[in-house]
Amino acid sequence: MNKPLLQSALAFAVMSAMSAAVHSEEQMVQENVTKLETIVVTAEEQIKQSLGASVITEEDLDRLPVVNDISEYVRRMPGVNLTGNSATGQRGNNRQIDIRGMGPENTLILIDGKPVNSRNSVRYGWRGERDTRGDSNWVPADAIESIEVLRGPAAARYGSGAMGGVVNIKTKKVTNEVHGSVEVFTNQPENSKEGATHRESFNLSGPIIKDTLSYRLYGNYAKTDSDSPDINPVTDGGNRAAGREGVENKDIAGRLAWQINDQQNLILDASVGRQGNEYTGDIQNSNFDAAGDGSGGFSNAEYVLGLLGQETNTMYRDSYALTHEGNWAWGDTKLIAQYDKTKNKRIPESLAGGPEGSPNSFDKKTSVLETMRFNAETNIPLEIAVPQVLTLGAEWVEDEFNDPASTVQADNSGVIDLPADRENMNSRIASAYIEDNFKITDSTDMVLGVRFDDHSKSGSNWSPSFNITQRLGDYFTLKGGVAKAYKAPNMYQNAEGYLLFTRGNGCPDSTATASGSCYLVGNADLKPETSLNKEVGVEFAKDDVKASLTWFRNDYENKITSGDEVIGTTTVGSTTYHLLQWTNIPKALIQGVEGSVTLSFDNASWTNNFTYMIDSVNKTTGNPLSVVPNYTINSIFNYDITDQFDVNFVYTQYGRQKPREFAETRNTTMNTTSVKSYGIAGINAGYKFNSQFSGRIGVSNLFDEQLLRDNDVNQTYNEPGRAYYASLKYQF
Repeated sequence: MNKPLLQSALAFAVMSAMSAAVHSEEQMVQENVTKLETIVVTAEEQIKQSLGASVITEEDLDRLPVVNDISEYVRRMPGVNLTGNSATGQRGNNRQIDIRGMGPENTLILIDGKPVNSRNSVRYGWRGERDTRGDSNWVPADAIESIEVLRGPAAARYGSGAMGGVVNIKTKKVTNEVHGSVEVFTNQPENSKEGATHRESFNLSGPIIKDTLSYRLYGNYAKTDSDSPDINPVTDGGNRAAGREGVENKDIAGRLAWQINDQQNLILDASVGRQGNEYTGDIQNSNFDAAGDGSGGFSNAEYVLGLLGQETNTMYRDSYALTHEGNWAWGDTKLIAQYDKTKNKRIPESLAGGPEGSPNSFDKKTSVLETMRFNAETNIPLEIAVPQVLTLGAEWVEDEFNDPASTVQADNSGVIDLPADRENMNSRIASAYIEDNFKITDSTDMVLGVRFDDHSKSGSNWSPSFNITQRLGDYFTLKGGVAKAYKAPNMYQNAEGYLLFTRGNGCPDSTATASGSCYLVGNADLKPETSLNKEVGVEFAKDDVKASLTWFRNDYENKITSGDEVIGTTTVGSTTYHLLQWTNIPKALIQGVEGSVTLSFDNASWTNNFTYMIDSVNKTTGNPLSVVPNYTINSIFNYDITDQFDVNFVYTQYGRQKPREFAETRNTTMNTTSVKSYGIAGINAGYKFNSQFSGRIGVSNLFDEQLLRDNDVNQTYNEPGRAYYASLKYQF
């Protein structure tokens, strides 16, 4: 038996044995079916009951603690993986949340229902790369009450950027009595070349004026060391792929909640965060000069080697929001005013050819992204023919962006009409939406909705949606939905002053650009990306068993990519320059199946889910939209041995990962080797010493299935090996 199959068999044998042991202790219970009274909820809450919705609780995060970023737990949900920002494999260790293979750019991150867009301040590369860890690590795990993961049609209601799905991080609420906690955590890899982690966090909440004014404050310091620069093997070309960067997080956030009266609340949120890296040599094109003598053929080697171990990029995020909630006799209202400011301070990167994305200076420059957002929503219960709840909403989002580092590429052709003020970019989206949740019968719920978005450059878009829930007897429920999702062009794609250059090999693989050099410029006339998201499936619930099976399909249209159509040509001396721009491609397709089975016992639970990808294809190039496994299986077993002592076992099997097969640029040699299937297991145990102190110890990657980034075999990211972790929490 080969190693992956043996590990899979061992992992599932352990969980099966534990499950059997628990089940044998339980007594049979009689069936007890309770008829619930008819309750009509808002359209949003009804949609969150769809098959494409999952919830991660505070207890889940306690039992299986993340090392640093909550994406480590979110990836265990159906339909979710971690990938780089594009299918090229570049920036491969910057893995972000990728829902249903639509790519991280189509996953919208929310904190308490409010969008986070700091990653938009990071330069967008020729093939869709961003040197970013994403926006999933601005809230420490100990400050989280729950995480909602919405996929497919359920996510479309949230507007631009949610075509793949939504991750809503809900922080802990204020309390009317003084409560708090302090937690320390450490993660120590067995391989000394992998970076260790420690983090410390606190939470404090209580009243200022009893029953009227309350506060909440949380803070966090987390540090993950970088991998050793020589952790990965040297390629046949004499280069070495960079390991995982280190990251240092500093976060603090406060909330004041004023109970004005029985009908009204006013909430003020303020947070400040800082994330800095520890550089390991990543230069977008994956390799740096391993020997340091130029033998790898990379001209910027001296810069890369001089920066190893230093902090080359730092993100500062300030966020302020004022929320008014009203609960009136006729319905409820919510008004939100939000201001976010991201300062992206980093070493400038080259904007041309093979060195694109590599550091070219030791002096940092700062880009500033400012976002203003206003949102108003009301929910009105009605009794017209059938019980229903009508939702009306409007939103205004305005972005102002100044990027002096990424708007300096010169025009050697002399024919590009570059604006005088190249470094300032902006966009505005005005939106309105209406939804209605109908209680058709006691067994039938239906949600109809439509959202209208108007972008300052790409124009308007209508996004209709339909979701239905039909109970079939006592145990089965049929659920389905269809929705048109939407994503506006990012500011780099629209900006006429953002210019990229290649001397030739980076030009599209087409007859028109068979020789000469190419420029890529912004396009103010881009259409928004859209996707028709569909899902249908069945859910089963009886006693201790809950299961579901879902088919999903996303028909992707007008995807924005670097174009291959030449819109202008000029010759200067002996060099021919081709002018290209960002463009919309006709179609792409995502299709797959998700399933889950949860067994609940008196003192244990066993949760399993799987995702199988049927299709992921850009119909223009034939390449996948995102490099995700062809299947993923997650299994989590939780067992409360006593009231104080619990043990948890987790296993994930990743299927084969098929890379791009078709060259998109001139003179490109494709490595079409797939990443083989592999499995990751872990186990931990927790103990409550008393009502205030608790601790946990565990082992991740139990079988030490370490994968090293190696472009010779198309392994584009590092999968860390066995590590040991421990945490201690005090709460009151």
